[in-house]
Amino acid sequence: MSTTETLWFLFWRMAFWGLGLGLSLGAVYGTLVGMPFYPFGLIFGPLLGAMYATLAGLALGILESVILLVVTLLFRWRGTFKDIGRYRRTAGWACGAVCVLASASFFELTARRSGTSFVNRPAYDSDDVLFLLILIVGPSLVAAGASWWAGRRVAEKYIDEFHEPAGHGPTDAAGRTLVEQEERRR
Repeated sequence: MSTTETLWFLFWRMAFWGLGLGLSLGAVYGTLVGMPFYPFGLIFGPLLGAMYATLAGLALGILESVILLVVTLLFRWRGTFKDIGRYRRTAGWACGAVCVLASASFFELTARRSGTSFVNRPAYDSDDVLFLLILIVGPSLVAAGASWWAGRRVAEKYIDEFHEPAGHGPTDAAGRTLVEQEERRR
């Protein structure tokens, strides 16, 4: 399978997982945050949560498809697809880590546009800690967990579809795979 085909396989699956998980988890999170502001919070909370999380989920899904491509190509290049569990774990952790880094970068860039920074000096007052936990930390942790889960699922689907993606597997003394050995016997 070529690199372009691998990217296409991973790209649309991660994009759809990002859209679906963003939509559903954003609506749930918006509902939970909107509950104290009954009745308007229950109307606008799920809508706003789903809208923002769907956009963020799509962007993260596209970014994570590229990260999964890199992980897949590294495993293919090193010939380490024999340990399928390790590939799935690595794919999940890579997607989760990229989500955390992307979220942190997004919030830092947003803070810098307003003239503050999380890196140099606090971009918030001590009164804003609850606000930060609800609007930044909570959604970031939910997104990281969803990214981890989606990365593992797409990696599992990749393994199920292509069994041993690069043709790496048990070989004989001449370096032929089992498929090549079977073809030679015919």
